[in-house]
Amino acid sequence: MNYFRSNRYLNTLPDWETGEPAEGPLKNYLPRVRALLKRLDNPQARFNSVIVGGTNGKGTVSSLLAELLRAAGFRVGLYSSPHLHTVRERVRIDGEVITRDVWAEGVAHLYEKSRDFEREGQGAFSKFEALTVLAAHLFARANVDWAVFEVGLGGQFDATNAWDSQVAVLTAIHLDHTAALGDTLPEIAADKVHIARAGRPLFTGSEQASEVLALLKKECVQRGTVLQVIDTEIGDMADRPVTFRENAALSVEVARRILDGRGMELSAERVREVILNCHLPGRFEVVRKTPPLILDGAHNPAAVHALVGDLQALSNEWLFVVGVNEGHDARGILQALSPLAAEVILTRSAHPKAISAETLKSHVPKGLRVRCEPGGLDFLTDAPMRPVCVTGSLHLIALAREALDLPREQDSFSEDVILESLRCLEIACRNLGVKYDAVSADGNVVRVTKSGKPLYFLRNKHPFNDYVSAKLAEDKGYQYELFGQANLAIPKTMTVFNPLADRRFDRYKTHASVADIVADAVQRVSFPVVVKRNHGSMAQGVYLEADAAGLQSRLRELCIDSSRFDNVLLIQAYIEGPEYRIVGSRDELLLAYQKQNGTALEGADLNPLHRAGGIAVPVADEGLRDDFRVLIQALNRVLDLGFYALDLIAGCDGFSVLEVNPNPICHFYNAHNGRGDFVQIYEYLLRKYLLKAGPSVPALSGVSIRR
Repeated sequence: MNYFRSNRYLNTLPDWETGEPAEGPLKNYLPRVRALLKRLDNPQARFNSVIVGGTNGKGTVSSLLAELLRAAGFRVGLYSSPHLHTVRERVRIDGEVITRDVWAEGVAHLYEKSRDFEREGQGAFSKFEALTVLAAHLFARANVDWAVFEVGLGGQFDATNAWDSQVAVLTAIHLDHTAALGDTLPEIAADKVHIARAGRPLFTGSEQASEVLALLKKECVQRGTVLQVIDTEIGDMADRPVTFRENAALSVEVARRILDGRGMELSAERVREVILNCHLPGRFEVVRKTPPLILDGAHNPAAVHALVGDLQALSNEWLFVVGVNEGHDARGILQALSPLAAEVILTRSAHPKAISAETLKSHVPKGLRVRCEPGGLDFLTDAPMRPVCVTGSLHLIALAREALDLPREQDSFSEDVILESLRCLEIACRNLGVKYDAVSADGNVVRVTKSGKPLYFLRNKHPFNDYVSAKLAEDKGYQYELFGQANLAIPKTMTVFNPLADRRFDRYKTHASVADIVADAVQRVSFPVVVKRNHGSMAQGVYLEADAAGLQSRLRELCIDSSRFDNVLLIQAYIEGPEYRIVGSRDELLLAYQKQNGTALEGADLNPLHRAGGIAVPVADEGLRDDFRVLIQALNRVLDLGFYALDLIAGCDGFSVLEVNPNPICHFYNAHNGRGDFVQIYEYLLRKYLLKAGPSVPALSGVSIRR
């Protein structure tokens, strides 16, 4: 099971986070998780665990506590929810997100061990239950000493409460998820206190409401639980939000008492270092300081009240961008923003439970100035120079972080990456007076016309290429044959056919077995090698393997998981050096830029622009640009492409061509340089192919481009 199939499997499970109910009565929830844990040999018994419940601050306390325990020398796992960009964020070991390969192996193990689970008699397990058990398995596999588990919802029936944790923590309890947990603070607290265990400590903060503390004291006496109320004042942190300081104080005291029980301690200097270095994405995340642009996932009135108090220290007037999910108090959230709201933009995330902007408008209290932006958060990239805060939902925060191109883990690229091409095309049409119409309901198909035959665009696919040439350019195996005919240098490459494919493909097979392919590769190509799917795109299906064992494992996985059109694989020598992209139209150079990134590769996406810290830098050196012109003129002699990109790498022996892309993506370039250059490119292409105006090549990024 590869990584993408592992996530497809998880996505087939019932998911209460998106509104699907789990199967069976509530009384089955914890027995079901225990049965699933037993199937995996009870991994939760192989480490100490802390369970963190509450309403607000669970994520901060869980993260801080994990870091404090790690600072004391323990190997620590952290299980949290929800995630922002990839489900793998929910499972961290020593602060690092689980890698794709380890994740896929864990899910495959879960899948195998849970076959015929229905015979257990408690119903089908949910996605959250699967993720909780998966986390326990991965923590045990990694030999962690401690694992911190953040409760998903409530406490009594939450999957994280299926075993006896050594320590329990309750953060501030407020009204939220009232439909599931109750309409009063004591009712909600009564559900959450179920995470406590007899003879073991339950920590909570002194800021809890009096009625909550009264209930906790009563319940802990009845349960034989040791309730410890922590003073949540912490000094020397005046520059951090109030709620963060309270959560930090609770985390520090819990960590100290855990360590005291083992005869250990953590110096005040080390504690301060951990706290000062804790900056969680989406939790009062400062994207811009002057004027401030802040992202905060406050999703209930109490959290928003606290947020407003912290924002007021920076400015008395804010533009709020708000999206709220079903099950949360939308009116209360908007009311809490009112004291500082100069204007509120109502929008929604892509989450299935997100309330539409128009529905959200019906919850707006009187006197609040609002407008709706239902089409995403692109406007944030041109946010007005005034204080701006995005809030209301962590799912909206994720969308904002993607729109602002902030560093993040990710499973795949959002649709905005592909659709950026249409946005540039639309601006170019407007500039030229060309009619631009979205002609499909989803907006993916666009027609442009100017008193003649129309041109159609499908997402980033365009009409400027010869059809057969474009199809050839999409096939890496054929690409490399054509590159050879054009005398273009390429890395040493083996093109192999899946030896496990159906008998009908025997005429294409290059080797009798995966082992034969590896033996041949050892003789012909030096390690490390790059393994590519023939039709991979956006660097998906591209892998770096350091040795023969890694190559054999990867090839076996790809061959087993292949489809009819995925049977061709390429094994290619890895070349180190600066990587470039040149954008052309037939034999004309339109744009050239270097893909720069100072971060270590360490098995991540090989494309420098797809990793955190990547940046596209236009090439101004005319000598380099002349070299690029020679390359595209050679390519043009064998492929008729009206708009394409050529990826190159500058190794010790000169330039090698990595691949040609007949449908260039402009998102990554635009993220660092703005849309202006690609708007000009689309204007040039429209003049050339639609208006038949015989255009001159545009000058981009201040660089004069000679024909």
